[in-house]
Amino acid sequence: MQIRAGIVFSVLAAALVVVGTLLTLEFDRAKPAVALAARDAADLGAQWHAYTPTTFDQDLTSQRTVLVAVHADWCTDCAAQAPVIARLMREPQFRNSVGYVVNFDRERKFLAAHRVRQQSTLIVFKDGVEVARSVADTNEARIRALFERGI
Repeated sequence: MQIRAGIVFSVLAAALVVVGTLLTLEFDRAKPAVALAARDAADLGAQWHAYTPTTFDQDLTSQRTVLVAVHADWCTDCAAQAPVIARLMREPQFRNSVGYVVNFDRERKFLAAHRVRQQSTLIVFKDGVEVARSVADTNEARIRALFERGI
């Protein structure tokens, strides 16, 4: 009986290792897309930042359009949105916008203040007021239309 229990335990432990490895690979796959989006946007003159309350509040009071991407490293929709956002931020009409990546898993105060219930939420602010929002949209034409509501 002890031998069978040992075999069952070994099989379960191996299965957990495999599942853990697969989850880690999935999480790691989403990270480069966000880093690429932020780097591409910065390289092309757009301002894309990791969220901090102070700078976000300052930009909200400016005359600039503020774009927010609520991101989670484990979110496949967020990973799909990142290259779309990077392409859009290259376009001249969005170059004077400022963007923030808000970490869905860490920035609970932002999420509560702006009634964000899900990762992959995109929010557009103009003159300090929210003018548009979408959730889990990865379609470039619809994201473009969303962003254009702020300019």
